[in-house]
Amino acid sequence: MNTQERHLVTGLLVLMLLLWAGFVWHRDPAFPGSFTGGMLGIAAAAFMFVPFVYLVIKRIKPLKKWVTRRVSMPKLLLWHIYAGIIGPILGLLHSAHRFDSTVGIALILLMFIVVISGFVGRYLLGHISSGIRAKTVLRNDLYQEFQQASSTLCDQDQCDHATRLTNTHPSLLPAMSLAGWHERSIGDSPAEKIPRLVDALSDIDYSIAMHDIIKRWFKRWLKFHIVISCTLYALLIFHIAAEIYFGLRWL
Repeated sequence: MNTQERHLVTGLLVLMLLLWAGFVWHRDPAFPGSFTGGMLGIAAAAFMFVPFVYLVIKRIKPLKKWVTRRVSMPKLLLWHIYAGIIGPILGLLHSAHRFDSTVGIALILLMFIVVISGFVGRYLLGHISSGIRAKTVLRNDLYQEFQQASSTLCDQDQCDHATRLTNTHPSLLPAMSLAGWHERSIGDSPAEKIPRLVDALSDIDYSIAMHDIIKRWFKRWLKFHIVISCTLYALLIFHIAAEIYFGLRWL
């Protein structure tokens, strides 16, 4: 998703929050049962079931293989995101801020939890993954520079513990601390660059480790998002069935 699409999704999320706050100024108990309100409700339900279709396609491999021959998964994900926000917006318009039933209030609350949890999980997890990739590339570059500096010292008959470590283990901080490379320097010679490289590598290693921890927590957040979404669908189906059973007032 590019920057323009991210701004559009963020704008839709803000619109949804503003529409919910509209109950302070506007309430129309008769609108949800009217023809216009009913059409908005049907449209909202249709949009809200699009993310469920994406969920099914993503987890059934034969179906995923068949669908992705025609539509790419990134495009399906984009439809999933847009429909997942437009559906609740139409649902709020359908409700006309008539928050006087347990099912209706539960649906509104679940819609907000699902949308916000999906928004947070999608964007933060994406930023975390990008950050890990960038830091991994930077770490590899610094480690190669460290190896080159160590090789230069060897060529100058100044091999020590640092150069031997480059061939044994990529994590340098504990061993280098024991080897005495703890003083910082501002020179450009190999012997003076090594302490700075070790400091940079240790900082990046720590940052990558923290990113991994946060990423694991956000994977749990994604599971929470899926569970809440399934609960929302169950309640939505109950709401639709109840409306059909008791009769649509605009028919």
